[in-house]
Amino acid sequence: MHYEEFCKQFNISLNEQQAQAVRHTEGAVLLLAVPGSGKTTALVARLGYMLYCVGVAPERILTMTYTVSAAGDMKNRFATIFGDEYAARLQFRTINGVCASIINGYVRNKGTDGFDLLDDNRKLLTEIYRKLRADYPVDGEVKELQKQITYIKNMCLTRQEIDALDLDGADIGPIYDAYIKEMKRRRLMDYDDQLVYAYNILKSRPDILKAYQRRYPYLCVDEAQDTSKIQHRILHLLAGKSGNLFMVGDEDQSIYGFRAAYPDALMRFEGEYSNSTVLLLEENFRSTPEIVSAAEKFITRNTMRHEKHMRASRPSGAPVRKVSLASRAAQYSYLAKMAQGEPQRELSVLYRNNDSAVPLIDFLDRNDIPYCIRQTDGVFFTSRTVSGVRDLMTLALSPLDTEAFMRIYYKLNLPISRADAEKAVEFCRAGKCVSLFAALSPTGKNPERMMEKLIQLRAHFAALRTDSAADALKRMRYQMGYGAYLMRNGGDDERLYLLSLLASREKNIESFLKRLDALKCMLEASGDRKSNLILSTIHSSKGLEYDRVAVIDAVDGILPSVMLKPGQALDKDEQTAFEEERRLFYVAATRAKNELLLMRYEKTPESTFIRQLCEPMMLKSTMEQNKKMALSPSPAAAVAQRIQWIAKDYINGASVEHNVFGRGMITEKGGDTVTIRFADETTKRFILSTCLEKGMLRLQQ
Repeated sequence: MHYEEFCKQFNISLNEQQAQAVRHTEGAVLLLAVPGSGKTTALVARLGYMLYCVGVAPERILTMTYTVSAAGDMKNRFATIFGDEYAARLQFRTINGVCASIINGYVRNKGTDGFDLLDDNRKLLTEIYRKLRADYPVDGEVKELQKQITYIKNMCLTRQEIDALDLDGADIGPIYDAYIKEMKRRRLMDYDDQLVYAYNILKSRPDILKAYQRRYPYLCVDEAQDTSKIQHRILHLLAGKSGNLFMVGDEDQSIYGFRAAYPDALMRFEGEYSNSTVLLLEENFRSTPEIVSAAEKFITRNTMRHEKHMRASRPSGAPVRKVSLASRAAQYSYLAKMAQGEPQRELSVLYRNNDSAVPLIDFLDRNDIPYCIRQTDGVFFTSRTVSGVRDLMTLALSPLDTEAFMRIYYKLNLPISRADAEKAVEFCRAGKCVSLFAALSPTGKNPERMMEKLIQLRAHFAALRTDSAADALKRMRYQMGYGAYLMRNGGDDERLYLLSLLASREKNIESFLKRLDALKCMLEASGDRKSNLILSTIHSSKGLEYDRVAVIDAVDGILPSVMLKPGQALDKDEQTAFEEERRLFYVAATRAKNELLLMRYEKTPESTFIRQLCEPMMLKSTMEQNKKMALSPSPAAAVAQRIQWIAKDYINGASVEHNVFGRGMITEKGGDTVTIRFADETTKRFILSTCLEKGMLRLQQ
């Protein structure tokens, strides 16, 4: 069957670049696919082409994806076009799944018992951490341990490189060594071990390697930018001399460095494989030209990438918008109004990490606004910062809570040994004191000074019971020594800021603690799956697309996660990390089909990435757009429609500038009328459409 017949029979329509990728079936091929370019369509069509036009038996093709769900989705897409019979005969697997089959075959061949797979290693890591550090790790620390162990194995780190890693300022090497030793003693392996063991089997047993090469002479790999160094080494072995390896990916979308994604392999592809070919998919079918143009110019600032140029196939749409608000706290009402204004339209709110979702969920729940949230975690609530705040509040309400006391006493800048703390616990358990801090006795070189501190601390604990939640948080941070403790141990201003937002909505510490518990449950419940208001981390949104996208909390220190000083030079590792951060923002922007909104805040310097994404577009100010519109010969209806579209951003809390009265903030909006409080504390009302049409009012950018 010829290509043209193939396309006609299966109703397949491809552009020139896709068609080239489909017909290139021999040798090593790297297909670099920009966002929304139909890479899965090309990959599935190529599989069909190999079967119907080249005559390759389906059993000789192995297609590998990043996740089990992605493998299932690809199989279903293939079956929809080409039928169930061939779909059942093709192999759609994860790389881990392939490695598991290699290990199982090796074990059967040897006639010995293999290691059991440990699905969840958190309990074991907690045991090792407690033994080596004499402290109980919070969930966030255990998850960080898991990430680092995954990174070590997937990046094939040397002993020297392992010793250079740390967790909370301490070497991770001893914990890693103890973990490996204990796993072997219990005859267990984790998912990362599957890769290590399979690679070693293929390296040491040429007969097993050749058997797999004969069985699968054609390999296809999706999401190649997310594969790790050891996974690339396994693929290189499996590809063998034939080199029939088809890899689909895009280093511009590699955002899983913390999971040991290794986009460098894509940059080295031509050197790794002889007679290799690099093909491009550059046409974006998803987004408007405005979004595509901004994202394309933004990502070209990265240096570690292939040259490619994304272009849009769709007609022009709404411009990318910077929405200027008075503060981060003002964004929640803005997003709620945006979702409620057009509830039939999809709106995805994207953020760097799940912490950002907590105050937003709190606001939406209080206002009975439905939402859906993707792939959450509870790290915020179990972090050391939040756990410390909870312990202090718990002790204020329950002065004899010994567990909270033992977790918090040393964080309050008191010269108390663990032995002294344990004596106080025993004293209270014997019923000899009404509070744990009252049971402490002055010790050390200056007992008078310590007694003074203890008296102050007891007074603070008494005051916490009558403070508002917001005042209590300030008291703990600035007067009780907890803020100083955080500063000495790396600080966590971001989580304290988010706690302050939540505290501002509660009357006392008792209701605040109950609200934290409720929010944790809400985060785990994931909201209303039918809602068009979707909350997601950028990582969880990868591979998806949305009608409208609003990117929140994009400020330096969060996204990007590093604070750059003007003219600051980056070393190689810093440059690598910063470019991944840029890729993350690029992925967020390219999820949007029709509208992309970037939230900025007057009280916070504008994000480096927002500025970079918008600079190349040469965005005109709202006033300039309005003046041009007022002079335009366009029909009145078109002008009115344009004003109506612009007016959507003028909501409560928005920062504006009036030509006559200067800067102010919208305090109320009703229909076409806005009330603005200006810097001199005067309040004035305006007809919004008139101000916009005459170019008298603009949002602060």
